[in-house]
Amino acid sequence: MTSDVLELAEQALVALDAGRLVSLYADEFVFVDTSSGEYITDRKQLKRYFDDLFALPAVRFSNVSFFRCGERGAGQWTWSGKSLKTGQDYAIEGASLFVLGEDRIIEERIFYDPSSAVE
Repeated sequence: MTSDVLELAEQALVALDAGRLVSLYADEFVFVDTSSGEYITDRKQLKRYFDDLFALPAVRFSNVSFFRCGERGAGQWTWSGKSLKTGQDYAIEGASLFVLGEDRIIEERIFYDPSSAVE
């Protein structure tokens, strides 16, 4: 890859491009959504996770900023949209921690408080 994998992940997340995002993960990977308790190691399941997330009402990701430090990475993002229950706007700040290979994501753990999205 010509660009750093985290730079490409930022672009795919902002573009809501589940296919491109999933392609950045290693053949053997772990994705953990600590808020929902989801533990994903299968590409089809990860694609479904992102497809479902990106299909939420008015969903978008902004303020995405990832950085790499050797074989680790971290970053922050803002997930916004409209509540499924009330239709009210919400914005959730979250963080990701990464374990990285040379050009792929080996592990990602995401942290956020989902309460405003489901209220």
